[in-house]
Amino acid sequence: MGLILFGFLFRISARGYKEEKSSNGNALVKDGPYAVIRNPMYFGTFMIGTGVVMMLLEPWFFFLFSAVFLLIYLPQMRKEEKMLIERFGDEYKEYCRLTPKYFPRVDYLLNINNYISLKPFWVKKEFVSFITTVIVVILIEIWEHVR
Repeated sequence: MGLILFGFLFRISARGYKEEKSSNGNALVKDGPYAVIRNPMYFGTFMIGTGVVMMLLEPWFFFLFSAVFLLIYLPQMRKEEKMLIERFGDEYKEYCRLTPKYFPRVDYLLNINNYISLKPFWVKKEFVSFITTVIVVILIEIWEHVR
């Protein structure tokens, strides 16, 4: 459950931060959660999925989940990166040089409170998916115990 909550925290923070700081896509966001990792929303989604898999399924299923996740998100990341290079040029290339693409550095994770923030109206946009995920996990756990 901790991974699921951490994933949602990351997604909510990244989504809200980007909407607030990007000037409708006209500014490259390089701080906040985007200082930790280039794709914080996808990383958050991966953490949510990993948490669900670990709670509900056999551990080997993590590898299947990871493969499907990569098949879906790697092409999307490449497409977005190409667009960002075209839009922001050297500024984005320098950001790429300094910021991990797939997994945050441990030192950033140890100081995550310096990079992650939440505002109530940011939470609203992810609230339904969060509640749905929690309810589904709880219902499946109850079903497993009853069965």
